[in-house]
Amino acid sequence: MTELDPFFFKINSWSFTKHRVWNRCQRQYYFEYIAPYIKSAPIVDPEKIRWLKNFTSKFVVQGQLIHDIIDKQIQLHCENKPMDLDEAMSAFSKKVSLYKNIGGETFTEYHNGEKIANSFFAAIDENGKTCLQTFFGKWPGYRSRECLRHEEFDHFNIGDVGITVKVDFVGRLADGTLVLTDWKTGRDDDEYETELQMAAYVLWAKEYYKLSADSISTELVFLKTGATKPYAFFEEQLREVQEMIPLEFAAMNASYEYGDFPARPSQRECLSCRFAEVCPEAAVRRK
Repeated sequence: MTELDPFFFKINSWSFTKHRVWNRCQRQYYFEYIAPYIKSAPIVDPEKIRWLKNFTSKFVVQGQLIHDIIDKQIQLHCENKPMDLDEAMSAFSKKVSLYKNIGGETFTEYHNGEKIANSFFAAIDENGKTCLQTFFGKWPGYRSRECLRHEEFDHFNIGDVGITVKVDFVGRLADGTLVLTDWKTGRDDDEYETELQMAAYVLWAKEYYKLSADSISTELVFLKTGATKPYAFFEEQLREVQEMIPLEFAAMNASYEYGDFPARPSQRECLSCRFAEVCPEAAVRRK
């Protein structure tokens, strides 16, 4: 039987990110969340796994950079200081340049054998600036909201299952309504089951702020297009999510044996997976 570091059980929780990885490829889930804590006869040296976790997909990096810049600007707002579009644009371009100067060597795709063209850096610089311009253009509608939280990890429980959430921006309207906002830097679609993500946010906010569901609204803001998609949840919908999450978490923890986490190889997904190097079934052609 696999022996795990006791620390694993202290931090083990459900999150929407884990949900996405679990449903994309259980082998990736194993390497990401279990392999670093294996103490007896590991399939891959945990130190190797921890080293591979330093790589990040080039598409994830773009979103992270934009979120980092936005978060700093929101912090200025929360401190009653002026936000600065020019400074935000400049800071973003500098961050992109840092990746370009090293040829994207910290990108997962580069590590898995893909050459990163200069055109990619030009594209993410342009797309990122578009997202930032959209954010600043929409911000006047948020200025009157009371700033409560932004980009902070929060935790709550459903029964014995710990849940981790990270809401991009929590604001309160003058009438007391709580609005949970999530900035999206990718495509304007529902490919990634965002309704579940927003429902988890509402469950957290109900407990954290001691509010009913009808006092909480949520919205996705797509920064590439400026589109806003609101969500409202009824108690029955939330109960369904409260039932689903523990069941999924139980499946995630039914076994910690490598063989019980099958790979789901695809060229696109494997190229962006930082564990392709140690996965025998990875659909990549390394250098």
